[in-house]
Amino acid sequence: MPLVFEECPFWDFALQVYGREGVSTACISLQDRHILDVNIILLSLWLGHNGHPVIDHDALTRALDVSRRWNKDIVCGIRAVRLALKDDFTPISAENCEALRKSILSLEIEGEHLEHLALSSTVTSAPNPELDPSLRMAICTANLGLYLTCLEAKLGEEDYADVRVVLSATFPDLEEEILESAMLSFAAI
Repeated sequence: MPLVFEECPFWDFALQVYGREGVSTACISLQDRHILDVNIILLSLWLGHNGHPVIDHDALTRALDVSRRWNKDIVCGIRAVRLALKDDFTPISAENCEALRKSILSLEIEGEHLEHLALSSTVTSAPNPELDPSLRMAICTANLGLYLTCLEAKLGEEDYADVRVVLSATFPDLEEEILESAMLSFAAI
């Protein structure tokens, strides 16, 4: 029986941003260095991009609960199996391992889609589509800062470079000065 996915603007946004040049590599690098959930990064960006207020403690707690339960237990478990299939499992053929790995990738993506639906259901604030893009960017950096602070992540140069890639992809038409200002504010968090 196939999964049925309701409309989810957060999922659509995440696919668009994640598909831009360098974003998947930057997000996965942040994930690997700090053991975080890329979907919470994308949620932080989606909220700011759409003009929601800075995520409050209760909403962040709800999102982290979804992440801890679903992402850690389900999505990461599926991902671990998929990544393990890159190893040699002789006498099982490499072709069969690759076919199975691709099937498991589909399950992983469906699991992430379900996580996006759950994460977006934790949002109770209303967006403000009229909010100035520089303020939206500031909300994105504040949300990212709150998430990374919750994780007690200590950021280095590579992390700031990756955050810059992700923010730039979230607001591809924003002036460079605004991005620089946002990065300076983010570094001060």
